[in-house]
Amino acid sequence: MKQLSKNIKDLREARGLSAEQLADHLGFAKSTVWAYESGKKQVSVVHLERLADFFEISMDSLLDRNERTINIDLQNMNFLNEYTVMLDDQPLNEAELAEAASFIQVKRRMGSYGLAT
Repeated sequence: MKQLSKNIKDLREARGLSAEQLADHLGFAKSTVWAYESGKKQVSVVHLERLADFFEISMDSLLDRNERTINIDLQNMNFLNEYTVMLDDQPLNEAELAEAASFIQVKRRMGSYGLAT
């Protein structure tokens, strides 16, 4: 929550806005913006969404959350025990994953040559 408070304040200041101006833009009470920036009040989901939209960033960015990346080696099917890879709401089986990996390898080798673009 401390990082969220700092992010709100930093974004507001980067826009050259006072807490009162931000509150006016968002339809919040000035005391609400102050409470969010000081960490005295937890930001509601609705307000979090409004803040993210106003600053044109994702809620995850506002919350200082990083995208989670999972590295999967399609040539090593051991990960199938831990994850379900989906396509069109259907799980892919080992043969389909191997075929997809093979297709991607061929496409990469061909690069801008041939029909696979």
